[in-house]
Amino acid sequence: MKIKKLLLCFSLIFFVSNVFSESALDLFQKGLDAQNAEDYFSAIEFYRETLEKNPDYGLAWFNLSKCNYYLGNYDLAETYANEAEKYFLEKTECLNLQAMCKIALGDLDGAKKIFTSVLKKYPNDVESRFGLAELDLFYGKVSSAQDFYLQALKRDPSNRKALLSLALISCEKGNEELAQNYINQALSFHNGDREVHYFASYIACKNGDLKTAETRARSAVQISGDFEKAYALLTQILYAQKRYEDVIDLCEFRTGRNRNLSDAWYLMGLSYKYLGQNEKALECWELGLAVKGDDEVMRLALEQLVDSSVDLEDTRRKNWASFHLNKANEYKKNYDSSAQRFEFQKALQICPLDIEIRQQYAALLEQSGNWEQYLEQLNFISTLYENLEEENQIQKNENSPVRVKSAQEIKNQDSIEALESLMSNNLSRKWNVNPFYLDKSRWNIAFYYNKKNLQLFHSDLEEIVSLACKSSFDGVPSTTVDVISGSVESFALAYSYARKTSRDYFVILSANESERSFSLNAKVYSARTGTLIDEINVYRTGNDRVSKCIKIFRSQLLSLLPVRGKILQLHSGVILADLGKNDGANLGDEFKVCKQGSIVTNDSKPGIFCTESNTLGTFKIEKVNEELSEGQFYKKGYYNLLTEGDELILVKNTKPEENETESIENDTRPNADIEGNPVSDEARKEKQQLLKEELKIHIKETELLTLIKNIGHF
Repeated sequence: MKIKKLLLCFSLIFFVSNVFSESALDLFQKGLDAQNAEDYFSAIEFYRETLEKNPDYGLAWFNLSKCNYYLGNYDLAETYANEAEKYFLEKTECLNLQAMCKIALGDLDGAKKIFTSVLKKYPNDVESRFGLAELDLFYGKVSSAQDFYLQALKRDPSNRKALLSLALISCEKGNEELAQNYINQALSFHNGDREVHYFASYIACKNGDLKTAETRARSAVQISGDFEKAYALLTQILYAQKRYEDVIDLCEFRTGRNRNLSDAWYLMGLSYKYLGQNEKALECWELGLAVKGDDEVMRLALEQLVDSSVDLEDTRRKNWASFHLNKANEYKKNYDSSAQRFEFQKALQICPLDIEIRQQYAALLEQSGNWEQYLEQLNFISTLYENLEEENQIQKNENSPVRVKSAQEIKNQDSIEALESLMSNNLSRKWNVNPFYLDKSRWNIAFYYNKKNLQLFHSDLEEIVSLACKSSFDGVPSTTVDVISGSVESFALAYSYARKTSRDYFVILSANESERSFSLNAKVYSARTGTLIDEINVYRTGNDRVSKCIKIFRSQLLSLLPVRGKILQLHSGVILADLGKNDGANLGDEFKVCKQGSIVTNDSKPGIFCTESNTLGTFKIEKVNEELSEGQFYKKGYYNLLTEGDELILVKNTKPEENETESIENDTRPNADIEGNPVSDEARKEKQQLLKEELKIHIKETELLTLIKNIGHF
């Protein structure tokens, strides 16, 4: 009897489970609904449940692959696409998806092979043409990509992706009328599509029509209230119109819904800055960096505001500088002393009175053998110790306060005494000159920047990067660099201002970025003739890409500037010059000696010259320290016309193997001879590497490529 009851219960359970359990088709539909709502995590769960019930459900495999592709799981997406291919008679969709996964994984040749094979079998397949167009964009072949989209449009005149892609490409090529024509076609076919309105807004903004851009962006968010990309674009449009209070309101709305929107914190901070509310701006950027610590542009904006508005004694400076201190310690593990020094300089710019940072920087100088600079840092640190707060002081008696000295301070004092004793025979002692009070400025350069109507990721990118480039030259004593505020309206204005202010060169900077890349372009012009002297292009991806580009730009610009010096003193044919190892001078180097004020930059190429009538002779270094050098002067002609203040130009540099260990100052000093040719191995190698990068076909992630790739994923 009990057995019968148990059997009856099991039968009822089995019957109920079959009646109320969802079928594979029901689960697939739920997954499809979640996918259409861009809830890819839920969609993946439903598709997996579908496949548990029916492992041969090809569409479930295919959509599972697409969801993983959208989430960036490209290797997994490729695996699922390969599985889906088994269940399709017409396999073009699976093959195209496999190829897109290969693009994302960096296998561009494999992707091209798949797309080409699909087109051979199915000449009218639109998606494979889109794939080949995207590959061309990777290689910078914009016109070729445009042809593929035109071919796709011929086969499907209302195709949304083709119309939007052609509009974006036309906008990129400066054809505003054609871009607007394609957008109008897209709007006529897909007027209720939020994505079409988004791109219509983007193109209007790029063309400077901010009123239309705002209207289209608002249409996009009215169609879809959760369209975050459109809200972000609308925020930038309001910022471009200088409606800072409206920007703050919209950013607060966005961050209220999602605290992790770093771009909203960034724009809110910029708006507060221009409203004069610096503390609120700093607070916004700190919150933004807490969300996205690797946002270099936001960090640069914060540090620039700190530099201009926060007291040196503010205790928050130490916390802001800690980021660069940690980076310096990371580079120390990799034995990269140049990058380590760069980060120490950044940290000291933010917090110049911090003993810990300065002590670590001094240790780097000691390690590299820069003894004079090491001594200078120790002397400065000793003055910081003397200014410690009263809480660190004790009294011997009522009238004699004595501060408790730390072990590090005692060690520093011992090192100072030892170094001063060892340097008793230095040129600075012999000639009674303090090298650290000398004016070594030889080059006067102006930076200008071209500003776009819209930067997709960071508004004011060009200005912030230009100020960061200028800041990187603060540690170069031989250069005076200024950033001319405001975007340069024309080359003529830049040239006119540079010439009137007696600059040697002026540089017009432009910057571009995508989600994972950054590029910096610098055109270097002669301020005397207005001719293009050189063009520096730097492109980097991955972490620290902005700082790496700035560092390379600095070293490349310095490699165009010849090593120049000045005669400080002379006695019986022996010259003391303000050139040392840290200025690029080495034992045995030869210099042309010219009358003061007679040196002129070349007309149309790097380098400088002085006429024969202004050439007084030659100078050869016979003794060199870090900041000074001494040597014999060989006059030209019968009369000796040499006087203090006359100038020196490097004409012959000794071979690297004949020199002592090279200084870590190599990337922070002029690095060329009289002809403008790099003299150090590092500068030559870096220049050759950049030339190779320019000559070979580049695979670059650009803003245009980012936008086109994401059509259909917004």
